[in-house]
Amino acid sequence: MNTDVVVIGGGVMGASIALELSKAGRKVVV
Repeated sequence: MNTDVVVIGGGVMGASIALELSKAGRKVVV
C-alpha cells in the first residue's frame, strides 16, 4: 500500500489529524 502518512493513535486527536491530511490530499492509514 502506498501511503504518505501513517497516523498512530486514536480518539479525536487521531481522527482530526487524519481528516486534515485527507483534506490536504494525503493518503492516510489510521
